[in-house]
Amino acid sequence: LLEGFDLVVRQRDEYLVPSILPQGKLRVSADTYCSSICTFKFITKYPKLPASFFQRVVVRVAGRVSSVQFSSTTAVFYFQGNVCTASVDSDSDGAQHLSISSSGRA
Repeated sequence: LLEGFDLVVRQRDEYLVPSILPQGKLRVSADTYCSSICTFKFITKYPKLPASFFQRVVVRVAGRVSSVQFSSTTAVFYFQGNVCTASVDSDSDGAQHLSISSSGRA
């Protein structure tokens, strides 16, 4: 039941829960992954994202990809030879930006 509502996602031998994600497992900058190979880039600006929005995205996608590395504001996903990064940051006005880069559209 919890998995059906994306409150808990099983990734191989561990469960990921958005509200209690570990501090992060991202070993290198996401820019390192996508600076040259990511041909698809998308950035959108929101006045305010809901609390735990990014953590929920990480958990939902993590359950469907081969591997994931993440921090509190950036995630790198791997699936079928493709790499995708997602990050969220704020500007000086308090608006939040969601950025997605991918090596493919698969």
